[in-house]
Amino acid sequence: MSDPLDMTGMWTGSYRYPSPWEPPREFVAVISEQRGALSGSTTEKSDLLPGADERAAIRGTRTDTAVAFGKYYDGDGAYAHFVAYEGTLTPDGRRVEGRWSIDGFSGSFVMTRPALAAIDAEAESHERAEMTFSA
Repeated sequence: MSDPLDMTGMWTGSYRYPSPWEPPREFVAVISEQRGALSGSTTEKSDLLPGADERAAIRGTRTDTAVAFGKYYDGDGAYAHFVAYEGTLTPDGRRVEGRWSIDGFSGSFVMTRPALAAIDAEAESHERAEMTFSA
């Protein structure tokens, strides 16, 4: 039986700076989980380079509902640095809330699994099952 908390898939999220700084910054994450080890990437609009995206690699762990990962920005946009994230995955495996930190600064973040992604994955699974059955 597969782990219902497995974080593999697409996530949408946002992070906040401490008030009164900028509004929430949105990102998309694609995560792969193998036996609790997390890897993947994020993409977000650059706040310094109009029309550019910032990309980062994700590396971390999930133990039950405890999630910890680092975002390693690749420097192609305006940033090349590391940000630590720690959060809690909801028991249904659909949402992570927590804190990010870098060089003494921190703020909150949230990530959710888009409902359409779950529907698309289920539809794709059924299509594969039908193709296998009819073959």
